[in-house]
Amino acid sequence: MEFGAIALAMMAAFTGAALYINLVEHPARRVLLDGEMLAQWQASYPRALRMQASLAIGGFFFGLLAAYWAGKALYVTGALFSIANWVVTYRYIMPVNRALMAADPDTADAVTRALLEKWNLLHASRTALGFLAVVCFFLALT
Repeated sequence: MEFGAIALAMMAAFTGAALYINLVEHPARRVLLDGEMLAQWQASYPRALRMQASLAIGGFFFGLLAAYWAGKALYVTGALFSIANWVVTYRYIMPVNRALMAADPDTADAVTRALLEKWNLLHASRTALGFLAVVCFFLALT
């Protein structure tokens, strides 16, 4: 089994999902009223968390396996970019996530909307890390 190809596939799926959130889902929320925007984010966040967290862990795990079997440093680099998503999320994005999950859609206002926009900018860092992991895994495979 080609562990590098699995790592690449997992991080390509991660990056595609993250990019979709940044470029499609979040901009679509902007047409909603503040409370509706927050409620939609609160409904989608737990689902996206489970999916993206497992893909990032998988990319890390299979990237390390590929590095062990193939002996290529690019697999380690890709694995580190993969797991960096967890570090960035817990260090920088999770405080915003917690504030948004605790917020009441009935009392959402311009401050809530601004926090959602901040979240989208922070989430773009996850997209970038995923892209860097994909590039590393792709180059290691070629």
